[in-house]
Amino acid sequence: MTTNHQGDSVFNTRLLSYLNRKPKNVHHVQSSVYLITFEKGHSMILKGFDSFEKWDRQRELTSLLKQKGFHQTYYIHQNLMPFQFKGKWYGSMDYFPPNKKKFRFSNDKDRLEGIQLLESFHDVSENLSINAPVFNQSKKWKERLSLFKKNFSYVRQYVSEDIIKEWIRWGEWSLEGFDKYQSLWDKEKKVIIHGDCAHHNFLRRADGTLTLIDFDLMANAPRCIDYLQYANRISQHLEDAANELWEVPQLQRYQSDLAFLYALTYPTDIFREWNRLNKSSSQLHSVWKMTVEGFSERMEMNEKLAKRISSLNRN
Repeated sequence: MTTNHQGDSVFNTRLLSYLNRKPKNVHHVQSSVYLITFEKGHSMILKGFDSFEKWDRQRELTSLLKQKGFHQTYYIHQNLMPFQFKGKWYGSMDYFPPNKKKFRFSNDKDRLEGIQLLESFHDVSENLSINAPVFNQSKKWKERLSLFKKNFSYVRQYVSEDIIKEWIRWGEWSLEGFDKYQSLWDKEKKVIIHGDCAHHNFLRRADGTLTLIDFDLMANAPRCIDYLQYANRISQHLEDAANELWEVPQLQRYQSDLAFLYALTYPTDIFREWNRLNKSSSQLHSVWKMTVEGFSERMEMNEKLAKRISSLNRN
């Protein structure tokens, strides 16, 4: 067996016992994710989950999705119970060789295909009975904004106070409006949402099939929570996001939804990345560019959305 991760003899022993056969190679992909290959047979992904409950919840989800005919995701191996190591529960799942052409939000076709995949996932997951956490967008964003304010002195080392205060102002304005109108979403049927609609969670397989992966943040919520995340992610790749977002079929129904519009003005990516940077500055330059160089463009989008909100409120 060859391995390219920072070797730990106890981990390797546990892994061999778990697999009950010797792997050809153990490739450390990232964090607590490993690619396991064998002389014969299919490769697999070994992933560390924060708790046994999280592993079991995703095991149940992927199993039920497969039973209901949704095959555009991985399958967690149920015949191999996870093993515990340094606070993680390691379980295995299918490995899909990736396509040379990666999924990108900057690509028009990819953006549409990605949200179509989300819609298909929601159509199936709304009929699944899984004990998933209930998602609270307002609470999450209030905590994120509060932490960003606490990090003010850190961010001020790199960004002018005027720009920081403007981001905070939009955060506060957005949350106030969102809290006022989010009850509109209570009418929307709850589904199991993905919860992390980042580009790296859309994997294109070698055969071209787009696949949804990594359900660590799965929760019970209206599907618009995923669509809101998706809209936030793709908006930076649109020339006029405040208007072009509504050309996406799955988003059209929300162009007059006040909660959705207020939420779009919340600078979730700015707050999230600076809060992370306070722990590690490895991505400082890219976050600075997003905060400062992207400031004017984002303000233009927010002002257009604010005008749309004002018009709807008058009506």
